[in-house]
Amino acid sequence: TSEGERMLPAVRAMLSAKENLEEVGASIRGLDSGIVRIGTFTSVAVHWLPGMIKSFNQIYPNIEFKLFNGDYYDVEKWLSSYSIDIGFVRTPSLEECDITPLFEDRVLAILPRGHRLESSPYFPLKELRSEPFISLLEESNHDMRSALEGTGIHPNVKYYTKDDYAILAMVEQGLGISIVPELLLHGSNYDLVVKELENHALRTIALAMPSGVKGGPAASAFAEHAARWIKENV
Repeated sequence: TSEGERMLPAVRAMLSAKENLEEVGASIRGLDSGIVRIGTFTSVAVHWLPGMIKSFNQIYPNIEFKLFNGDYYDVEKWLSSYSIDIGFVRTPSLEECDITPLFEDRVLAILPRGHRLESSPYFPLKELRSEPFISLLEESNHDMRSALEGTGIHPNVKYYTKDDYAILAMVEQGLGISIVPELLLHGSNYDLVVKELENHALRTIALAMPSGVKGGPAASAFAEHAARWIKENV
């Protein structure tokens, strides 16, 4: 019911507080138990999170993890509803969260092999007006919007998808071009032409924790570990 939906965030906050209380008791014994609920988007889930969790488990082997994979919109929704303890986000993000910037990632244009701009030193933004463009869904295409902010340029969007890797596959097949963060391309086997945008656009990846409910010891320890891991490995 609509009344139940209004109560749900408060109920989740109460359950989260209960879990945190149990973790505080565990932390007195040396943080030997606890659950960390993490929300993240594709590039972080694939290229960062496994290494973070592996090294964290070497220190705290009994901590459990619940992983929520989605897009920018999903992660912010999970943070707002207290469904997760920690979210990897793109700044700017939710005002009601405590934000820790982690890394600046380039936003790049990707083109199919053999594209007429393959030998260009950078991608001219004006080309977006005519080239078929493959975009994430409206609520999650922050990287494209940020890269084009203030330019007055609107891409010729022909396809929308929720899947980041679907974009790479579609561009490889010559269905259009796109704009994606560099981290998504790490280790990619797709045969693509990658170009820096003429305005050298960036995104800032950050760690977010709901400020209304203090995270438990396990979540706080993992957040600190994640920040250290980025400094040492990225």
